[in-house]
Amino acid sequence: MQPLSRFSALQAKAPASTLQWPAQGQAAVGVAGTSILDMHGAETPVPTASTAKLITALTVLAAKPLQPGQQGPTITLTPNDVAIYNNYVAQDGSLVQVQAGEQISEYQMLQTMMLPSANNMADSLAIWAFGSLQTYQQAANQYLEDQGLVTSHVGSDASGLSPTTTSTAHDMVQIGELVMQNPVLSQIVGQPTAAGIPVVGTIKNVNSLLGTDGIIGIKTGNSDQAGGAFVSASKTTANGKPVTIITAVMDAPGLWQAMQESLPLIQSAQANFKPTTVITAGKPVASYKSEWGKTITASAQKSLAMQAWGGSTISAKAKLNPIKPNAEAGQTVGMVTVPKSTFNDQLSATVSLRSAPSKPSVLWRLTHPF
Repeated sequence: MQPLSRFSALQAKAPASTLQWPAQGQAAVGVAGTSILDMHGAETPVPTASTAKLITALTVLAAKPLQPGQQGPTITLTPNDVAIYNNYVAQDGSLVQVQAGEQISEYQMLQTMMLPSANNMADSLAIWAFGSLQTYQQAANQYLEDQGLVTSHVGSDASGLSPTTTSTAHDMVQIGELVMQNPVLSQIVGQPTAAGIPVVGTIKNVNSLLGTDGIIGIKTGNSDQAGGAFVSASKTTANGKPVTIITAVMDAPGLWQAMQESLPLIQSAQANFKPTTVITAGKPVASYKSEWGKTITASAQKSLAMQAWGGSTISAKAKLNPIKPNAEAGQTVGMVTVPKSTFNDQLSATVSLRSAPSKPSVLWRLTHPF
C-alpha cells in the first residue's frame, strides 16, 4: 500500500505576535538569517538622517573591502576634506575635526563615521572611495538595487544630513542585517569607544543604548527633516541557539523618542519566540488506503515542539514507506521531521501505524481473484 495523504497536522502556527510597536512613525523587526520581517506604520520612504551611514559603509566596503584586523589603506586628508568639515560646522552637523595632511586609515574613517556619526568623514570617505559624491551616489543606489532594497534612495550626500536620502523601516532592517553580516562593520558598531584616532584621539559611540537589553549595535540618526531614527541589533536565544534581532524605528519626533520606543520593541521581539507544538504524539500525520478501500492512519511516536517566532507557521515533512497488507499495528513506517533553521536544530520522530490493515471482505476477494 502506498501512502495516501498527509494531514494538516504537519503544520502549526505559533501563538500570535505581541510586539510592542512605537506610538508614532514606522517600525520593523527582523530576525537575522531568516525571512521574518514584521512591519508597523506607513512604510513610505522618509529621510534617514545618519542611519544613511550604514549604506555608506556597506557601499564603501563593497568597493574597498577590509578583513577583520586590517586597517586598510592610509588616506591623506586634503584641504577639500577641511572644507567639508567647515561646511558641516556651518550646518551644525555631527563632526570629527580634521587637518590637511592628516593620515588616517580606512578602518579609522569607518570608526569616525559610525561611532560619533561624523558627517564630514562620511563624505570624505565616499569621495576617497569613488572620486566624488555624485559617483558615490550612483554606486550606492546600484548597491541598494542589487540588494533588492527598492524603497531606499541615496541623495546628495553620504552622511544622511540631506533629506534627499530616504528609506523605510523595512529596508533599514535589511540594511542593518547586512551590516551585522559584515565582520568589520559588526565589530565597529559594537565599540563603545575607539582610541588613537588622528587629531582627536578617542572617540565615543553616540549609541547610548549599546549594552542595554542585549543591544550590540547599530546606528542612531536625527535631523530636522527626519526626526529621530534608530536601527538596532540585539542578541537573544531561541531553542538554546543565539539569535540576532534587528529593529528599525524611523520618523519618530526626535532621537530620544526613537531610542526610548525602541526598547519595548526590542524586548518584546526577544520574548517573541513562543513555545509551539508542531507535531503531537498519537495524532494522525498520514494515511494509507488499501486496494479494497479501507484507510489506515499513522501517527508520530513523540511530540515535536520548539520555540517559534510569534505568528509564524512551522511545517514538518513526512517521509513514509509503502506497507504490505499484513502490516501490524505499531509498525514503524517512516519519519516526520521539522527541518533545521536559523534558531532550531532538526527535530524528528518515527511514524507508526495506529492499527493493522483490515482484511478484505469476502465479496472483494470473490471479485478480485489472485
